[in-house]
Amino acid sequence: MNINKERLWNRIQELGLIGADPEGGVSRFAFSPEDKKASKLVMTWMKEAGLKVRVDAVGNIFGRIDGLAQGPVVLTGSHLDSVKNGGKFDGVAGVISALEVLQVMKENNKETKYPVEMVIFVNEEGSKFPGGLMGSMAIAGKLTREYLYNTKDSSVTTLREAIKQYGGHPDNFLDARRSPSELKAFLELHIEQAGFLEYKNMPVGVVSGIAGPYQMKLCLRGRTGHAGAAPMQGRRDPMVAAGMIIQEVEQSAIEAAFTTRGTIGYIKAFPGGHNIIPETVDLTIDYRDIDISSRTQAVDRIKKYISEVCKIRRLEHELEVTQDTPPVIINEKIVKLLDNTAKEHGIPTIIMPSGAAHDAMIMAELCNIGMIFVRSREGLSHCPKEFSSKEDLELATELLLHSIIKVADGLTDEV
Repeated sequence: MNINKERLWNRIQELGLIGADPEGGVSRFAFSPEDKKASKLVMTWMKEAGLKVRVDAVGNIFGRIDGLAQGPVVLTGSHLDSVKNGGKFDGVAGVISALEVLQVMKENNKETKYPVEMVIFVNEEGSKFPGGLMGSMAIAGKLTREYLYNTKDSSVTTLREAIKQYGGHPDNFLDARRSPSELKAFLELHIEQAGFLEYKNMPVGVVSGIAGPYQMKLCLRGRTGHAGAAPMQGRRDPMVAAGMIIQEVEQSAIEAAFTTRGTIGYIKAFPGGHNIIPETVDLTIDYRDIDISSRTQAVDRIKKYISEVCKIRRLEHELEVTQDTPPVIINEKIVKLLDNTAKEHGIPTIIMPSGAAHDAMIMAELCNIGMIFVRSREGLSHCPKEFSSKEDLELATELLLHSIIKVADGLTDEV
C-alpha cells in the first residue's frame, strides 16, 4: 500500500494557483474568497475519496473514515491559509498528505480499529487577524469570545464578522471544542521551513519539540510635526524609539540563548509622509524558543526597555500580548514510533526540533502529538521560493501513512 505521489504533487500545484501573486507567491488569507475557493476544492477531493465531510462552527473542515470499533480518533492535517506572498507548500503539504493517506486507505479497503480523520485548520497563519493557530485553539477550547468580537483586520472587520461572512457560526464557537477522550493522537506533516535537513542531506525529519511563540503588538505615540521646521532638540519622535527597540529585540534574543529568536515582522507609521514626523508607530514583536526560561528572559528585557525608552523620549505606548504559547516537548514514545516506522520502510530520518509554531502544539493540550518534517530547499519558507521536492514529499507521506495505520490499528502501545 503506497501513496500516489503524482496525485499528491498535482494537488499541491493546483492549490498554489489559488491566490497566486504576480510576484510568484501565494496570498491566501483566512476567510478570504481565495481561502474559501481552496477549501471548497479540497472538500470536493475529500468527498470524491469517500470521506465523511463536516465543517465546525469556526470553519475547521474534517474528513473521516470510521473505525471497526468505537473509540478515540487518530487525527492528521494542517492548514490552507498563507502569509502575504508566501509559498505553495506551507500548510498545504500537510493537508494534501493527510488527504492522500486517507484516500489510499479507502482505495485499499484498509479498515482500522480506531477512526481516522483529517482536518483543515482555519486561520493558522494569523496574516489577516493577528494571533494565528485559531482553528486548533477552538478545538482545544482556548478560543475566547473576547478575541472573536474584538480582533479586527486592517479594514476594521471583526473576526466574528469575517467568520460569519465565510459561512461559519462564530456565536457557537464553543461547539468546535473536542474533549481529550475523543482523540487518540494528532500527527502533522509540515515542510521544515529551515535549512537543517538540507544541511544534513536528509529528506525527512522527526520533530522532538516545538518552540513556543510569544507575540506582541506595540503602539508608540509621540508628537507629529514638520520634518524641516521642527528642531531636533525636543522632538517626541516614535520612529526613533522604534528603531532603538528593533535593535534591542535582536540583541535580547542573541544574548538570551542560541535557541531564542526575536523578530520585528511589521512596522507602520502614521501619517506616513516622507516630510512628516510620525505621530504613531505600530510594530509587532515575535519571540520564540524551545526553552521557555530563555524566552521569558528576552520578553521581560524588551518590556522593561520599551518602558525606559518611552519615559526618556516622552512617548506614550500600548503593548498588547497577542499570543503566548508555551514550547511543547513531544512525547519520546511518539518520536520513537515515527523514527522506528521510518526505519522499517527505509525512509531516512533525523530527530530535530521545530523553531516555527504549528497547530500541533495546541493539539498537544488534548492528546499525544507527532510531527514529520519535509526538507525545504535552501531553508526558505513564507516566500515565493519555498520548495520541497516531489520525492521528499512522497517519503514523508509514506511515513505518515504507515504511522497512522499503526496508531489507528492499536498495533503499538506507545500511543
